[in-house]
Parts: sequence; C-alpha cells; structure tokens
Amino acid sequence: MNLLRVFFISMCFILPSHLSRAGQAPLPEEVSYHQYINQVLAYYPSLKKEHANIEKTIAQKALVASSRLPHLWLSAKFDYGNDPVYVFGALLRQNRFTSDDFALDRLNKPSSYSDNSAGVQGQWLLFDFSQTASRVKSVGLLDESARFQWELTHMEAILAASEVYSRLAVTEQLLIVIREAARAAQEDISVAQSLNRKGMVLGADFYTARISQSQLEQLNNEITAQKAALSMAFNVLRGADPSLPVEVSLDFKRPLKLQGTVEDWMAKTAGGRLDIKALNKILQAQGIQQKIEKKSFLPKVVAYGDADEHTHSFAGEGRGSYMVGLKAQMDIFDPGYGPRIKMAKEEFNRLSAQVQELKDQAAKDTAETFYRLKALETNSVLASRIYNDSRQSVRLMQPLYKEGRSGIYQMVNARSGLVEAYQRWLTTQAARRQSLLTLEFYAGVLNEKEAEVVYGQ
Repeated sequence: MNLLRVFFISMCFILPSHLSRAGQAPLPEEVSYHQYINQVLAYYPSLKKEHANIEKTIAQKALVASSRLPHLWLSAKFDYGNDPVYVFGALLRQNRFTSDDFALDRLNKPSSYSDNSAGVQGQWLLFDFSQTASRVKSVGLLDESARFQWELTHMEAILAASEVYSRLAVTEQLLIVIREAARAAQEDISVAQSLNRKGMVLGADFYTARISQSQLEQLNNEITAQKAALSMAFNVLRGADPSLPVEVSLDFKRPLKLQGTVEDWMAKTAGGRLDIKALNKILQAQGIQQKIEKKSFLPKVVAYGDADEHTHSFAGEGRGSYMVGLKAQMDIFDPGYGPRIKMAKEEFNRLSAQVQELKDQAAKDTAETFYRLKALETNSVLASRIYNDSRQSVRLMQPLYKEGRSGIYQMVNARSGLVEAYQRWLTTQAARRQSLLTLEFYAGVLNEKEAEVVYGQ
C-alpha cells in the first residue's frame, strides 16, 4: 500500500513537468562555423557525384588497359545437319572417319549428323602502333580532370556554406538591434499618445514619427522572414531537417585586410583556377584522341588460339584439337575515316576556344571581385563611423526629447537611422569576407583552414 502511494505521488510531480516540456518549442541548435563547414562537406551531393566520376575514370583506365591483356572465353555448341562439308569435317574432328566414308554416295549425300563441341578460345592484341597506350594516357588525363573537378566542387561547397552561414548570422544580429529600436520607438509613440490624452495636440511631427516606427516594424517582419528562409536553407545544405531551429555566431568586428595587388590575384587565378585546369586536361585528352583517329588505319596484329573437343554424343568419346596463329588487319578503305578525324579536330578546336573563354572570364571575375572588395574596405570604415555616429545621435537625442527640446519625429528617426547604419555595417562586413573567399576560390587556394581564417574561427 505504501509503494502504491509513493508511485502516485511521484507521477503527480513527473507528469506535469513532462507535459510542460512537451509543449515548448525545441531549443535552437548552436552550430559553429567549423562544425557547419564539416557538416556541409560530409553531405554535399555534388561532391559525392564528383567522387563517383573519379571512381568511374579509374575504372575506365583499367578497362582500356585490359585490352592489352589476353582475352579468354569458354564456348559450347551443338550442330546437326547433312551438309557434305560439315559431315565430312565433323567425322574427322570426332576421330570417327573410316574408309567407308570415302564412298561417293556417302560423300555426296551423307546422312544427317550431330556434333557437340566445347572448348576454350583466346585472343591477344600484340601490336597496334601504341593506340592502346595512347588511350590509357587519354583516360589518365580525364582522371586528372575529374580530380580537379572534385576539388572545385569542394571549394564551391565551402563558398556556398560560408555565404549561408554569414547571411544567417547577419539576420540574427540585425534582428536584435531592429527589435530593440522598434520597442523603444513604440515607447516613444506611447508617451506621445498619453500626452495627447492629457490635452496636447498631436501634429504632423507625431504622424511622421509613427510612419518611421511602422517602417521599423515592416523591416522586422522582412528580416524575420529572411531568417526563417535562411534557416531552412542552412539545414538543407547540411542534410538536416529543414525545420530544425539553429543559432549561429560570427564576430564581424574582427579586422580583415586584403593582401596583394589585382595583378597578383589575376596571376594566381590564371595559374590556379581549377575549372581551367580541369578543362585543360580534357583538351589534352582530346588532342590524344585526335592522334588516335589519325592512326586508326594502321595495321593491328592479334594472336589467337582455340582448343576444343568434338563428340557425336554427350556420353561418347571425342577428339581434342587446337589451333594457334597470328592475324594482321589493316583498313584499306574506311568511309568513316575522314569524318572521324574531322569530328576529333573540331572537338579539339571547340575545347580550345572554351578554355580561352574561361580564362578571359576568370580574369574579368577576379578584377571585378578585387575592386569590389577594395570598395568594401573603404566603405567599411565609413559604415563603422556612420554606425558610431548614429549611436551617439540616439544617446544625445534621448535627454533632449525628454526635456521637450526635440520632437518625437527626431527621436524615432534617430532610432531608424541607427538600424539602417547597423544594417549597412553588417552587410558590408559580410560582403568583405565573402568577396575574399571568392578571390581565393578563383585562385584555387580556398579550403576549410583559409575560410576559418577569414571568418575568424
């Protein structure tokens, strides 16, 4: 009886606390920049696709190289007929030929006869003017291209993850300032309304202030929606439940300095951009393919062999035989020879133009990003000064407003200016970091360590 009483008393305490926790929203998961980059790289589907391409080119290389090895296969066959040549040969192969089989009637009009055979055949390419070796080299270049493409996709994943993380951090930090300014502006409006009830007439200054206060509320709603969308994108990118609440943290106050000149970065891009390297390997492979097509008419020498046994019935005795030999083959007239060479040549020309096009675009992208980053560095100083001035403006405006020496519009407008200045400062700092990562991406040097240095992790 005592145990039953203890059980019911315990449940009275446990159940209410459990139900209260069940009704609460899940706590946001705190995800550091380092953790997020690793999670994205572990999940990123495009990275897995490029890894599969590497494995595919490795298999292709082994497949091409295997053509230089002997090829053996088993065969079994059953024949039945009365063709004179077939019957004559079958009797000889089965070791069943007799002197009676030389009779003219039996030679010209033999009875139907069956032949069972089983054996091993083989073929070995001995010489093909290095065409197989060239194909192996070509596929090896495609393998190198696939590896460059994997590295490029790896950098793209870091760049995409950094952008989402940075934008989410901006919205979280901005919402704190917006909500505080909106709350303070609402208090200012409430004070003015209470004065109105005491007899003060509200003029245009009040309604203009309320417009500014409403605009703060609108901005709060917009940034809140952006945060919700970015949170879902944040989770999708790392393969997590899109609705999972998260919290991120970045220190945008950490100083950041662009090193090098635009010429330095353009030189790095010209020598290190991975999509150019990948395409160059494909171009080299196509050059080899063009030579292979030109030599495709040259003779090929193949060794072959055949060892088999023929019997009249499955249970009967038969005779084994073998044959080995060499065979050379050369195209004398191939209608497709010219078109194949033409196609290979034009594909090489197309890839050459594409490489040059990519180099030109890379130089253009690098220059644009560099000068945008330089402008952001200059604007960053101005944005910081504007933000500090806005803070001072709000601080100095508060006592003036309380003393009646400043109107409500000036007070609310000062708060709106503070939010705008902080938003500009945040977005400038985030854009600086992302632009620097983009430069490193173009130069082919972006990795997890470099990204963490840029974001101060």
